[in-house]
Amino acid sequence: MGFFSWLFRKKPKKLTLGLALGSGGAKGFAEIGALRAFEENGIEFDIVAGTSIGSIVGAFYANGYSSNDMFELLKKMDFTQFFSLSKIINIDTSVIHDVVDDAIGSLNIEELKKPYKCVATVVETGDEYVFDKGSVATAVCASSCIPPFFKPVVIDDVRYVDGAFSNSIPADLVKQMGADYIVGIDLKDYEPKQSGILGKLFPTYKGKVAEPWAKGYEYSNVVLHPDLRGYSSVSFNSGSEMYDIGYKTAIEHMPQIKEQINTLMKNSKR
Repeated sequence: MGFFSWLFRKKPKKLTLGLALGSGGAKGFAEIGALRAFEENGIEFDIVAGTSIGSIVGAFYANGYSSNDMFELLKKMDFTQFFSLSKIINIDTSVIHDVVDDAIGSLNIEELKKPYKCVATVVETGDEYVFDKGSVATAVCASSCIPPFFKPVVIDDVRYVDGAFSNSIPADLVKQMGADYIVGIDLKDYEPKQSGILGKLFPTYKGKVAEPWAKGYEYSNVVLHPDLRGYSSVSFNSGSEMYDIGYKTAIEHMPQIKEQINTLMKNSKR
């Protein structure tokens, strides 16, 4: 190759990897286990979006925390004491806000080390709302506000609840943010009419999304779906077990993920 041909040859485009973290309460420990597997295999994501517990894990990841750091932080958010039918719509999300705010230093989304977004649901309309700026702690509180255990988070007179009701695996946001390859993580075992509880609690609510997980499967190149049957969104005492399941699921998919990434990289050099 001549000097000028070498100088002006087309340089390969850097592949942008994206991560879409799904909702699931305590099952989020499985997402952290999966992230450990990616760390061990040298795969780092450039863009991240999350819903509910995925918004919390995603915020920590976007600010540079390791899987070990995230595991310890999530253990501080043991909500078990709050999940009681005697306290329906009587608890605020301060337990989430305080841990997140302390952990990342009261940052705004724009100040995180990686591009990040998270999803909440507007009570009055059922619309998806995307947080892409402002307080990280406030955004994840809105995204993680699980009815009936938590009161809606009110921001500028708008009430928000858990993003799982409108977009539970926000891979479409990761795609919009510029990801070339997307890994989604799905923590749920689905039941029909997931939004029914909101209609009972909030008479003005009108559910608009029958399958809020659909965008996760449509826009992800691969979706990890750890087998978490037997665990619930409040199984915080089983965090270590779910962490291990998430890790093993990611390890099982690692050859496929690496092959797909390598293929995209080779194609980008042509």
